[in-house]
Amino acid sequence: MPKQKPITPPVPLDRWYRDLSAVEELKGILDSEAFQKAAATLKELAGPSFNTLQNPESNGMRHAWYAGYRDALNDLHKLTKLPSDKQPNINADEWTHIE
Repeated sequence: MPKQKPITPPVPLDRWYRDLSAVEELKGILDSEAFQKAAATLKELAGPSFNTLQNPESNGMRHAWYAGYRDALNDLHKLTKLPSDKQPNINADEWTHIE
């Protein structure tokens, strides 16, 4: 029996959000026209079609692939939005001139 590779836990999200330049870089990539075209192409190819409706197993697989692409792309977009506890603090004194 081959030796199994040890399972490593994923990188914690707080480590990702500590690197604000990576968050901004990812946002730029996701907003690029090339990435948006690639994402739309993959979603279109993975989506169910009339032909897949003829075979329940094939139809289920297409829905699973489509859901996977949608979830992955949505999760990438979520990584570009800082959680409320990671938002930059605004100094309250800066806004006193508005009162």
